[in-house]
Amino acid sequence: MKFKSDFPVILASQSPRRQELLGMLGVDFKVIPSQQDEPNPQDFQTPLGYVLACAAQKAQEVASAHQEAVVIGSDTIVVLDGEILLKPKGKEQAKSYLQKLSGRTHEVITAVTVVKGNSEQSFHEAVNVTFFELPEAWINAYIETEDPYDKAGAYGIQTVSGLFVKGIQGDYNAVVGLPVAELTQKLAAAGFISLEGSGVRC
Repeated sequence: MKFKSDFPVILASQSPRRQELLGMLGVDFKVIPSQQDEPNPQDFQTPLGYVLACAAQKAQEVASAHQEAVVIGSDTIVVLDGEILLKPKGKEQAKSYLQKLSGRTHEVITAVTVVKGNSEQSFHEAVNVTFFELPEAWINAYIETEDPYDKAGAYGIQTVSGLFVKGIQGDYNAVVGLPVAELTQKLAAAGFISLEGSGVRC
């Protein structure tokens, strides 16, 4: 099964995880990352408001220069007790994040914005993720790798740190970084993609 689009498709993210997930559709797309700094989380009343704004900013910036394209922006955050755990800035912050997440259930929210010309739609997926109790030695060994530092919350469910995860409630791919099943539904409903060889829109 493969989809096609009558429009150029752009992913406004340099995340290799999002690129791999969008690639599942089989649609040709370009990667043009947003160049703007992300907004300050303290400027928002809720974590959801923040992540929605981040996704929209990425899509809107790239779409402003590519009016003919379907532009997809996405952002993912980890939230524990109302605190947003962004990408750690160093070993101590990564260790602190993992100590906080150990043995607890936290929320991963991924927001997506799709822009085509004057059309814009946004949605989000929120997933509960529960960690095992993490031995100190495991945390110390993990933060010595390169893995934590480009990931919200200092871990990636699709990498070795997926071994920390006891269970999830929700869309696994949203935790990875792109709720591609829901995105496919939205793109199809908007007429931006169709099943290749079907001759009709999905």
